[in-house]
Amino acid sequence: MVKGKTNKIKTKKTMALNLQKTNNKKELTEQQEKFLSALFGEANGNPKRAGEIAEYAEGSYPHVIKSLKNEIITRAENVLASYSPKAAMGLVSALDADGSMPQANIRVEAAKQILDRVGIAKKEQLDINAKVAHGIFILPAKDNVINATAQSVSEQEA
Repeated sequence: MVKGKTNKIKTKKTMALNLQKTNNKKELTEQQEKFLSALFGEANGNPKRAGEIAEYAEGSYPHVIKSLKNEIITRAENVLASYSPKAAMGLVSALDADGSMPQANIRVEAAKQILDRVGIAKKEQLDINAKVAHGIFILPAKDNVINATAQSVSEQEA
């Protein structure tokens, strides 16, 4: 009996966690889920083909993409993140290559692009050295300030 109660408690906790996750995300229909699975699977990124697989009306895939924009971006980020270790290892293996690796430059550039999009980018540091001579200027004391107008100055000269 204790095991049964424990399983029920775990199941309720799992269901509560799943509800919290789905509340944060937009609930998808079965057809939308099928579209996304096809887009990142069988259709190999081709939205028109994914629309056909998910049985959307012909030419309606642009509207589907608009409605699923955030989910598509999230899944694309996840795909890139999953390939980031391979990209990092590709860069390292390019260092060790003896020149026999075909199209090494293209592979290195692709690896850099993936890492940049995942947020692992080369660090750029600016070295700013400025030699500034800070001096202190000591000015003489101010004399009494005279409030004068042009007319009073010309009267004094005359």
